[in-house]
Amino acid sequence: MVKTTIILDDDLYKKLIEECIAKYGSTRKLSKLINEKLRRLEKLEADIRKREHSLGKTRIKLNRILKPEDIEKLIEDGWMEVIKWST
Repeated sequence: MVKTTIILDDDLYKKLIEECIAKYGSTRKLSKLINEKLRRLEKLEADIRKREHSLGKTRIKLNRILKPEDIEKLIEDGWMEVIKWST
């Protein structure tokens, strides 16, 4: 564990203090609350990066060959129609 000094905007400090008192009954665990929030944010950002990375790898098996008019419909209507076709 490392001690450091951070400068918080007044409104953020007030919200953190209020949440800390509501959650722990005092401000003594402010560091714990900030660490919890940073950990959640870190996990959320990792999940978002993982989803963004997998976006280019999405595959949908249609179990049929698309006709040119179906391809045009796909372009106009989007993927939701394709998902309906494959079910």
